[in-house]
Amino acid sequence: MLRALLTVVYFLLGMSIGIWLFPEVVIMADIELPKVIGNLFVYGAVGGLLFLAATAWSIPWLKTQVEKLEKIVLGRNITEIFFASIGMLFGLLVAVLLTLLINTFNIPVVNEIFPIISAVILGYLGFQVGLKKFGEVIELFQKSPKSTESISVKKLVDTSAIIDGRILDVLSTGFLEGEIIIPQFVLDELQLIADSTDHVKREKGQRGLDVLNQLRTESEFVSVRPVKYDKLDVDHQLIELANEINAAIITTDYNLNRVAQVHNIKVLNVNELQDSLKLMLTQGDIFKILITKTGKEKGQGVGYLEDGTMVVVDDADMYINELQKVQVTSILQTNSGRIIFTKLAN
Repeated sequence: MLRALLTVVYFLLGMSIGIWLFPEVVIMADIELPKVIGNLFVYGAVGGLLFLAATAWSIPWLKTQVEKLEKIVLGRNITEIFFASIGMLFGLLVAVLLTLLINTFNIPVVNEIFPIISAVILGYLGFQVGLKKFGEVIELFQKSPKSTESISVKKLVDTSAIIDGRILDVLSTGFLEGEIIIPQFVLDELQLIADSTDHVKREKGQRGLDVLNQLRTESEFVSVRPVKYDKLDVDHQLIELANEINAAIITTDYNLNRVAQVHNIKVLNVNELQDSLKLMLTQGDIFKILITKTGKEKGQGVGYLEDGTMVVVDDADMYINELQKVQVTSILQTNSGRIIFTKLAN
């Protein structure tokens, strides 16, 4: 369909050139042609066919470029496209005003060249400003004394967070809002890991791809964005893309976390989230624990909380592999973590 459309465009362009050029050639050559062939319809048809025959080789190349442009446009949401178009129109309007000003000076050559140059440069600048600064424009219009609501920030998901898998649980609970983006280079790295000859890496990559599919199934706001990149340096690409589209990064990678903070990029670290949600117990609290083994002291049973905290239960060595209700008697903080001492609550 696109190839046929480009062919029609080439033919119409050739017709325009033929209608404009052939009459001038006939007059210059002082040739009288019969009206059957010496008319605008014939000039246009011949010009269209000749132009198409001379330039048909470029149609596949132009088709490829248009398809690339189409992928870039489709990778953007409608808000970005709208503001980019508004920015370009504003740039072209400024170019028209400057052209009218320059034309008053009646400078040879400049009057012919300046409109084209100004339209290209200002139109491009307006497009880029509208595309990359639309978030700030929205914030400008939404700010008011009575409104303190903030716009949901876009979130880029790192490979480590996808392989980790806990992001799926966080998403299903509704704590993640706004657009969640998996850049193309993250998907490519997952595919590379899934195709690894190392069976451990291969299993991680395959699990990551499964998690990614579940993420897209769970929420309509999860999308894979095609991004052009030169090399598979995911951390570097994430930092650049987050700066470009003003997004946060979801990760479990400690080093990426630190680098992103240096660049003033908001980081949502799943590990930090889990640490903040650790069960806070105080003396007298009652909860259930699975007693998995005996303790060092006589009669003690030992179990573990989900975050790995050791729970010591007095007089519970006969309840190994059983779920028991216990009551906190004391909590000991050590260099390696907390130890919670309890007794049977029954």
